[in-house]
Parts: sequence; C-alpha cells; structure tokens
Amino acid sequence: MAIRCDFPLPAAVRALGIAVFLSGCVQVPSPATAPTASTPQPPGPVQHVIVVTVDGLMPESYVAPDAHGLRIPTLRHLVAEGASSDGARSVFPSVTYPAHTSIASGVTPGRHGVVSNRAFDPLEKNQEGWRWYAEDVKVPRIWDLTSSAGYSSAVINWPVTVGAQATYVVPEIWRAGTAEDKKLVRALSTPGLLDAVAKAYPGFDQRFTEEGLSDESKTDIATYLIEKSSPNVLFLHLTQVDSAQHKQGLWSAEARAAIEDSDRQLGRLLAAAQHSGTASNTAFVVASDHGFASVERSVRPGALLRQAGLVQLDAKGKVSSWSASVLPNAGSLYVYLKDPHDAALQAATLKVFEDKAREPNSGIARILDHAQITALGGDPEAFLALDAAANTSFGSGSVYGEEYDGPNTVKATHGYDPTRPEMRASLLLFGATIPKGKLNEARLIDIAPTVADWLHLPLAAADGKSLRAQAQASPSGPLAVSH
Repeated sequence: MAIRCDFPLPAAVRALGIAVFLSGCVQVPSPATAPTASTPQPPGPVQHVIVVTVDGLMPESYVAPDAHGLRIPTLRHLVAEGASSDGARSVFPSVTYPAHTSIASGVTPGRHGVVSNRAFDPLEKNQEGWRWYAEDVKVPRIWDLTSSAGYSSAVINWPVTVGAQATYVVPEIWRAGTAEDKKLVRALSTPGLLDAVAKAYPGFDQRFTEEGLSDESKTDIATYLIEKSSPNVLFLHLTQVDSAQHKQGLWSAEARAAIEDSDRQLGRLLAAAQHSGTASNTAFVVASDHGFASVERSVRPGALLRQAGLVQLDAKGKVSSWSASVLPNAGSLYVYLKDPHDAALQAATLKVFEDKAREPNSGIARILDHAQITALGGDPEAFLALDAAANTSFGSGSVYGEEYDGPNTVKATHGYDPTRPEMRASLLLFGATIPKGKLNEARLIDIAPTVADWLHLPLAAADGKSLRAQAQASPSGPLAVSH
C-alpha cells in the first residue's frame, strides 16, 4: 500500500532523509514496483531526476516567507538542506511556453523555436491556439535523450508536449473550456494512465474538470508514476500560483493559498520518492518559469498598425490583409513584417512605434531592434520587440481594437525583459548528492545541462551550462556560479 497525505507535511517529509508523517494520511493501492534488474539505469549516483515547475512562483516566496505569512514547510526544507537561487534569469519573452521549453532543452527560445505562448496568427484564424505541439521544438529535450539512452521518462502537464516521445505523457492542451477538453487530454495521454490514476486516487476525476487538471490531480499522476515505475526523469508543471496571481494579484489571499498548496504537492513528491525506495539516488529541481509584476493598464500596439494602414480589417472587423503584425506576450510584444526585406516597410513600421514611444505615458518602455532581440535569445524572425512600461501590459482584448488603451483583465503579469528584477524566476536543487548553498547568477537554461550532467546524457550545443560542473569548478564556494 502507498501512503497518501492530504495536508501540508510538517517539516515536510524529510525524504532523502525525510520521514513520512503518517498521522492524517490514508492508504491507497500501490502499483507494482519497477524497474526490473534488466532495465538500464544511469551510471552515476543520481539515477532519477524530478523537475517541478511552480508556474509564476517568485523567489521571494522562499527567500522571505515570513514577510508574506507563508506556511511552506517543504520549500523551507529545500532551502535549508539544498541549493537555492535568490532569483534565476528567465528567458525572453518571460512567458510559460518559451521558458518551459528552455528548461527542458537548455536552449534559448530563438534556437528552440517556441518563441511565444500563442502561435503566430496574423490573420487570426487559429482560434487563439497555443504552441502545444512537440513537433514545433527544433532541438532535443531531456526526455528525447533519455529515450535514446534506453531510460524512462514522464511529462505531466508540461507545455509543448502533444506528441512528445516520452514513456508517459499527459500533455497540457485545451480548446473549448468544456468537458470536451477532458476527452482531448485523455485521447492524447498515454493510454490507460489516467484511468489507472483514478483508481488509485479517489476523487481524481472530480479534480479533473473542464477547466483542466488541478495541481493536486497532476501530482496524483506524478506520485503514481514515481511509485509505479520510478521514471528516470519526470517533468511536472503546476499552474495554480500563476493563475491566482494573474487574477487576484501578488500576495493576495488566493495567491498565498496557491503557494501553500504547491508546497503541499512538493511534499507529496518527496514522500513518493521515499516510498518508492529511490530517494537516495533522486535529485529534485524546483523552479518557476518567470517572475511577476503588478499591472494597472493594458495597451494595444496592434491598433497603431491598423491606424497606419499596415493592417486591414474587413466589414466584420476581421483581418483581411497585413504588411506588419504583432504577437503580444503580455509584458512584451513581437513585431513581424510580411516582407522582412522591404526597406520602406521597415522604416514605416519603426516610425509607428518610435512616434508613439515618444509620447508621455505611451506604455512603451523600450523598442528592441533585431540585434537586441537575438542578444536576449529571442525570435530571430522578429523585426522589433516592445518592452512594456511599469504597470502596463500588451494585448488584452482584440489585438487591433479601435482604441489604443484596451481592457485590463489581470492584476499582475509577466513576459517582460528577463533582466528586469521582478521577472526573476525561482530555482532550488535538492538531493542526497547535492551540496547545500546558494546558486549565484543561475539561469533557467542551466537546468537541462545540469540534469544531463547528473544522468550522463549527451546534451550537445546547449546555451546553458551545468550548475553541478560550474559549482565543482568555482573557486569561490561549492555552489557559487558565474557566467
């Protein structure tokens, strides 16, 4: 029988030296244990890696939890007994899908190809489709390498994994926001997996609603797989913190509750590793994909293109043709040209945004040219990028709406230049072989090289560097990292 706990584990589970607290726990059926003796395993002391992203978790949550009244025993334990960053650098744009693809590949968005959450759709025919499909990624991700090595892998609600070649897949995808979306996720997941989890965890189906998998239900899947087959790598994406911060604001009661619930889910994962017998050779990575900033205003630079005649709408207000187009990423925005080599179009488009940026209170903090975009690891196909001013975001409502100022539908967001301090991401490493300390100047693109280093996987041509290798080489301390 497996142990399932439905409360925050005090001092959380001391797995990897973590005792599982049984009071208040219930027993659920435990599947057969794997792998078998014949299953290939990585040769080093780390044979299993669990990567968990708590979407939008700000490092202040664990750097100064008392300042925000947070009850987070698991995160406190990870900080005390592992390695932690006071703020890791995200990617450009600092939004979920580019960042998660970089976390799993060690490559910047401009190279891996997932340069935004939404697919570029200048004629607005794609019904707001996101970059869900694994075939859009131009480089290998960690689970591709584990498959080649004969190891097992799991990806749970991880972005851009529809069609991923992993042992176990539950992709993140939605369409209509109805019960039909549940069928879509089931159809695209590893056959039989969700049914098996539902049998092991009563209430799983109720937590899997038309709005998607709750963080608890995602963790149900992860703990089931850890206890059933102990995959060599497991990638899990938790989303409730991001949602609460968007809707209710930073450090709101709802946001704090979501952070505390994420802490509870992390405790469950540590307990699952302990129960499976793999705790001593498991390394945990807990990260976020970006930081957050409060916003009070939303503007639509696409409206400027329409006003300048560079976008034409039909009688129904639909885009009929375009010479220049935009792709908003909340705190930033890409500008594309239909003919990138048209010098007159380049000049006209640049003038549109330069003129607006000169106006007081334009909402545009900075215009990035092609060289600046590529230097940040952004989309090499973009002509320009805009970085929004403080308290401002791009793109709510119709991209090409009648008015430049649009409805502001969120209280906080992200997507800005990752060098802005408020966009710093969280990053913690924990395991029996990981020394305690601080991760200085760490980046999200360093995570995949670190995982590859632990598991002796050939991750070629990554933009990031292994934190483990840098820590060993650093003269200033066991975990001091510099770039």
